[in-house]
Amino acid sequence: MGAKVWLCLVILRFMVCFYPGQMKGYIHPDQFFQTVEPLAGDIFGFDHLRTWDWNATSPGPIRNILFPYASVGASFFALKQLSTSGYIDISGYTLQAFPRLAMTAASLIADIAVYKTAKSLDLNPWNCLTILASSYATLAFHTRTFTNVFECALFALVLMLVVMSHKDDLLQNKRHLEGNTSNTKSDNNRHVGKRKTKPKSSIEKQAVPHAATSSSPNEALVGFCLGFIVILGSFCRPTFPAFFIIPISFWITGSVTSGDIKAVWEIFKRVAYIVPGAFMTFVVCVAMDSIYYGTLDAAILNNPTLLVQNLNLDLLHNITITPLNFIKYNIQNSNLSPHGIHPRITHFLVNVPMLFLPLFVCFLKDAVSFYKTWHDRSLANEISLITSHKLFVLMFLTPIMLLSLIPHQEPRYILPVIVPLVLLYSDSLMKPLSSIPKMYWILFNLIGCIIFGHFHQGGLVPCMEYLHKVATRPIDNNPTSFHFVFFHTYMPPQHLLHLQDQILPPFANLSMEKYQHILPKQENVVTIHDLMGSDQLTMFDRVDKILSDTKTVTPKPYQKEIYVISPASLDTIFCRLNVKYNFKLINQFTHHLSMEDPPEWFPSYECVAQPDRSYSRMNFGDTFQTMLSLFVYKVEPVTYLDNVAKS
Repeated sequence: MGAKVWLCLVILRFMVCFYPGQMKGYIHPDQFFQTVEPLAGDIFGFDHLRTWDWNATSPGPIRNILFPYASVGASFFALKQLSTSGYIDISGYTLQAFPRLAMTAASLIADIAVYKTAKSLDLNPWNCLTILASSYATLAFHTRTFTNVFECALFALVLMLVVMSHKDDLLQNKRHLEGNTSNTKSDNNRHVGKRKTKPKSSIEKQAVPHAATSSSPNEALVGFCLGFIVILGSFCRPTFPAFFIIPISFWITGSVTSGDIKAVWEIFKRVAYIVPGAFMTFVVCVAMDSIYYGTLDAAILNNPTLLVQNLNLDLLHNITITPLNFIKYNIQNSNLSPHGIHPRITHFLVNVPMLFLPLFVCFLKDAVSFYKTWHDRSLANEISLITSHKLFVLMFLTPIMLLSLIPHQEPRYILPVIVPLVLLYSDSLMKPLSSIPKMYWILFNLIGCIIFGHFHQGGLVPCMEYLHKVATRPIDNNPTSFHFVFFHTYMPPQHLLHLQDQILPPFANLSMEKYQHILPKQENVVTIHDLMGSDQLTMFDRVDKILSDTKTVTPKPYQKEIYVISPASLDTIFCRLNVKYNFKLINQFTHHLSMEDPPEWFPSYECVAQPDRSYSRMNFGDTFQTMLSLFVYKVEPVTYLDNVAKS
């Protein structure tokens, strides 16, 4: 039954990708701009925005291209081939669905690794998989194009390899702990209020074995795979070392408890096993990044003679090491300020409860129980044992503490810790003798899916498809220069407009030489103005500048149209009658929630510009739906002033 429940949840995970309109939430701009947006430009040639982390400016690009191309890139190449063959059209829907399908498929790596880890430790694997697959962290985050999805999958693989390598030690310690706890309880029942010290049993003597004298046949292969994974993960997410430091340290030291020469030799051998896979992956990643960002000529790598001739310091200066650039950028708080500076305890007090509240409650109960036994000397041996339970607790706590040292803290940064949490506490969240989670777990994740998966900035992506239709409408007389002003929204992903050589930067002069190739085409052109969270005066000033021919020079054949996209919660700004222009509501996209501009649930103002859309004329249902919407306004200049001037 547990397998069927998990399978249904996996099908649901993929259905979320096939029906993105039902899970259209826009969680964070990085879900587009770290992967999809630049690759859409590379592969399809679409106009796109290449953000700072993909540019070669100081300290250099920080995004590795191997993972984006292996996942999103592969899906885009498949879409391009299907489109060329005439099987499918490229649209806003397919540009979303294909990368999300690839990412969801990659997320299954974590499921497989959790299953094998649980089986190795005699845990209930289907309980672990059910909790993992039903978490909104999986359903909402792992079905989107975040690099954190791959980080989570690689962390689960590291954990699986380490546990499978040391499962005998971990199981032996676990059985010893269970047996010793049982003996302590029976001893307490026989001698209430008086403890007796009994000699160690043979099992207890073997509970923490010394360093192994011979290597496992697969130890070298495991070391190679671990080296490959830790470097690949570090290039994908430079924060990955915070997650693998505990499992890799445990794998290297194993059950070594002494400092003799044999133990040191075992540690040295395991480190040596990791080096080949790590070195090979490092070289491949650096070469791919250096070629992609143009700091290294591919011809040098293809020609051994040229490679030998260029093996000097200049070659080292030209290579691109993206994790190193990431560290250089993030160690300066001034660079992090535009992204947001958070208190150091944000992960513990906000992000962990927000993502995993029921699991976090189980952890807190576990911590209280451990604290009560800490001072019990009769359990000193049990406390010192390395068990899978303690290992997983360390794998949860250590990344949280290390990532808390970084002042910029977002919930998705800690997504991988769901792996040790489900291995620790999945049984506690399942109904007794059932394959169904407890109701509070279901309700918690249902709310998370609704908020983050559906409502959070949920109108922006459908709006981009609508704006594509506006920008590509047939030209009757003269082409149009469209200006889309985004006010208090997330960054608009420009590739969803799927335009080629038609998007211009703000205040671009079309008469300039670099834009002369556009004019003979007589095509519509688009300019995107992303005002982010600016105040209303900035928005009005931008509209004024766009309307002014001295600021945006539009050649004679072109006419100009301005659209403002803003959450409904700011509608009072656009309901006023202005002297120069008014804002006419022409479309709205429901189920849009802006956390920065929450809706007013019982608005009472009258809309002077369009009285028919005043909230006082709506019933509660229409008001609720309208307030949770994204509005599209068209700027209409007031014409009566011209008539007055002529008279």
